[in-house]
Amino acid sequence: MPYGHVINGINAVWHSPGIKSIKALPGYEARVGFTASYRVMNTDNLEHIDCPICEQDEAKPLFDKDSLTVVACKRCRLRYVNPRVSQLTLEKAYVETYYPPDKVERIHTDSMEWLQMTERLTELEKRCQDKGRLLDVGCGIGTFLHLARERGWQPHGVDPSKSGITFAEEKYKLDVTCGEVFDANFPNAHFDAITLYHVLEHIPDLNPFLSELHRILKPQTGTLVIEVPNGEGLQSRLQKANWPYVHPRDHLYYFSARSLPRLLRKHGFRDIMLGKPRRVSPTSNLRFMLRSAATSSLVRLHLGTVIRVYAS
Repeated sequence: MPYGHVINGINAVWHSPGIKSIKALPGYEARVGFTASYRVMNTDNLEHIDCPICEQDEAKPLFDKDSLTVVACKRCRLRYVNPRVSQLTLEKAYVETYYPPDKVERIHTDSMEWLQMTERLTELEKRCQDKGRLLDVGCGIGTFLHLARERGWQPHGVDPSKSGITFAEEKYKLDVTCGEVFDANFPNAHFDAITLYHVLEHIPDLNPFLSELHRILKPQTGTLVIEVPNGEGLQSRLQKANWPYVHPRDHLYYFSARSLPRLLRKHGFRDIMLGKPRRVSPTSNLRFMLRSAATSSLVRLHLGTVIRVYAS
């Protein structure tokens, strides 16, 4: 585990140069770098961090939720949780919480899920020169990778969920790794495309993580795709702490069309372009089309609910 070490087989201690202090908070823990928060004993801590982009501690508080504070960097405007729940890890709790068997089956049979994956893959293929090796970080049960293989890709996936990975292996016969991207030890310049859909906001230590993605992506021809909630979208600005994407215990960052490209440039990514995620529906009706038209206008202004960035 690249972010810490295990003590007595239970807790992992977080180490990062950006962390300034730690204090106790009873309640919850979040799995390192992934999409779950859960209660595990009473060993939680709070840690104070610098802005991962500027590496400075110059932030102003925006609002509180769940006893935590979302702040905005005064330099780059990145919104992030500070102090935040420390990344003390208990993988078993993550597995049981995020991918129970009933949820796996529900995702597998969800028509909206399949439509969303198809839209993402279609947009990716518009920007890739070749259908080569594809890595999906946070691949879950492997739906996206299964579709990609059917369309000619060589799919690989990484996810910490044992039940999700087991489903991907047994149902779809995919090449997937249970753990973090560092655990897979991929070669340099290995992938033609790397995708992260609603994953980056969960990654505690962004800088080494993005450096690793840059290392394993093919230079010049490789494509990185990141989709995250839009921390400066219209809905976010209006609803603040009540915005549905505000989960400060495991949504650690709230990126924008300005802050995310700046973070990627810091790690050597170039040709950065903002995409236009499209709403999908299993049926076509007037109400959906009107809502889609309104959403498209917000997306063009970078005020939509989510942002998608392509880079190489």
